[in-house]
Parts: sequence; C-alpha cells; structure tokens
Amino acid sequence: MKILVRTAGLLGKHLPEGSAKNRAEIEVPDGSTPKSVMDRLGFPDGSYLVTLNGKAVPTVQRSEVALSDGDNLALMPPLKGG
Repeated sequence: MKILVRTAGLLGKHLPEGSAKNRAEIEVPDGSTPKSVMDRLGFPDGSYLVTLNGKAVPTVQRSEVALSDGDNLALMPPLKGG
C-alpha cells in the first residue's frame, strides 16, 4: 500500500532519495504502523510529533495504530524553545 510521508526541517534527509519538499509517497507493507515506518526510514530514537491524517498519534500508540492505503503520515521534530 502507498502512504504519503511528510517531514519538517532536517528530518527530510530520512526520506527516500528524490523526495521533494520534505514529502514522499512510499510503499509500505500491510500492517505497517507509524513506528515501523519511522524505523524503516532510519529515524533515530527521540521525541517526535506524529500525526496521521491530521490527528496526533500518542507515543504509546505508534506501534499499535495500523496504517491504511492513502494515509497521510506527518513526522515532525520536537519543538524547542527557551
């Protein structure tokens, strides 16, 4: 199945070669989860804002929520400030 993955900032370097504007349509196996996609793309462990079709996915559910064909998965770096 195919999903759209969006990132922000330097996280775009984890998308497949040829991806434009921090967006990529990728093929993932049935049963994939946000966590499995992050692992497949080589995201280092850390805190990320993860949304699926515009709704936040809590950290504890990232290995449980099954993706569907055509889903929009956004992976954003943690917010920093002072």
